[in-house]
Amino acid sequence: MDSPTLILIAHACLAGAVFLGVVAGWAPLRRWVLAQEAVYGHILRNSLLLDVRPRSATWFGVGCVVVGAIVGYLFIQSLFTLIIGAALGAAAPMITLRVLRRRRLAKLGDQLVDGVQTLASGVRAGLNLVQAFELVARNLPAPISQEFAHLLREYEYGTSVEAAMAGAAERIGLSNYRLLFSALQTHRERGGNLGETLDRIAESIREIDRLEKRVETLTAQGRAAARWMGLMPGIILLILYQIEPSWVVSLFVDDVGKVLLAIVAALNLGGFLWIRQLVSIDI
Repeated sequence: MDSPTLILIAHACLAGAVFLGVVAGWAPLRRWVLAQEAVYGHILRNSLLLDVRPRSATWFGVGCVVVGAIVGYLFIQSLFTLIIGAALGAAAPMITLRVLRRRRLAKLGDQLVDGVQTLASGVRAGLNLVQAFELVARNLPAPISQEFAHLLREYEYGTSVEAAMAGAAERIGLSNYRLLFSALQTHRERGGNLGETLDRIAESIREIDRLEKRVETLTAQGRAAARWMGLMPGIILLILYQIEPSWVVSLFVDDVGKVLLAIVAALNLGGFLWIRQLVSIDI
């Protein structure tokens, strides 16, 4: 059998194997995509209160995978770097959503004292609790106004105030908001001076924030060390690439170099997570 025929048979077998792989992997891939879209939808609609379809985040992830694979292959023409770039691109949507959620939660935490004081002012002016919620939703900036507006929409659609507050506490997920809504729930069950209760809650939250900022100041050096430790291998790799590109290329091409890179990445990630765990103090 001549060489062109063998090449043709090899290509046909390869195409058949790729086709069978796609057919066999389509159902698991579809289940994984649907599971990821459920996570995207929870973060987008419950945590960020954004009217964005989860499928848009999926297409964004596909684009990141393609771009990451191309950039990784162009950096060093190796299948290893292509896979690394594709993996980083696949993680990009979740990283983006988590960063947005973290920033939103930070803003919500900073605005809570103002929100509680607005509620107390409304109650002292003769408003009931729902009207005080409307005051916060109307006068304070986002994102706290969005959260209280969402709570009010649930109440208008027939949900009880207690259930709406419980849903808001679960949706936001911050301990200070759970404290606020639990205190309001207790007041509705047992009565009392709501204005004074809100003042005490505001003072407690202010003291908790002061302690948290104190802890952040004391652990700033450790967190900076963790970040620099995570970035240093990449920086050293770029410096070595400028000095002698062949050394760096061999790490991504040779089998021994790939093993060494995997070991370095695992040790670096473990050290980074260990330091972050040490400096992560929950009050």
